[in-house]
Formats: sequence, C-alpha cells, structure tokens
Amino acid sequence: MPLEPMTFRDAERVGAVGTGCTWFGGRDESRRLAMADDRAAVRRKGVVVGLKPAADAKPLFITHDRWTAGALGIVVRDTGRVVRRGHEFSETTAWVDVVEHGRTLSFRGRLNCGS
Repeated sequence: MPLEPMTFRDAERVGAVGTGCTWFGGRDESRRLAMADDRAAVRRKGVVVGLKPAADAKPLFITHDRWTAGALGIVVRDTGRVVRRGHEFSETTAWVDVVEHGRTLSFRGRLNCGS
C-alpha cells in the first residue's frame, strides 16, 4: 500500500488533527490518512505529506473528499455504511483512491469521523 501507517503526532505536524476524519486501512488497519478542515496528512516513503483540498473537492463531514499535493491525489469514497457509532463519532466502510501519474490504486478501509 502506498500510504504508510502514521501516528497522531505525524498528523499534528501539518495541522490535520481535531474535528474531522481519519481513514484506517491496510492489513493492520492502521491510521493512513488524517483530515481536519482544509488540511490532510499521509505518510509516504517515511515522509509526512501535507495535502490541500482539490479544486473539485466536495464536503465530507466537516472536511473534504478529495486532496492533492503535487502529483499525488487522494479520493475518499465513503459508503455511508455504519460499522460503529459512538457519542461523538461515526465509523463507516470507505475506499481511498491513491492517484499518481495517471494511475489509480484503490483500498478498502474504515473512515472514522467526529470530534
């Protein structure tokens, strides 16, 4: 998977923490994408990459469904199928598309949104 596991501190470095969404995926279902307001973060090749909303981004909770950083694009496709719900969060099944240099790779995981 091109998105590596990341920590809360990784997301904090680019301001992608707080009320928003986190996508968990991969075999270990670890945090791979963090989003808050107009900031997002992923880890690739050991480096935390800050992302901005793409020009065609649509609302996702209180953040966005499409992100970009140079040639890298991230698309979140939320199914709306709730798998877990708490007092201040909802977790759904969601796909993340990683788009780079005209190639798209898709991964299934869980999207946790809340405060």
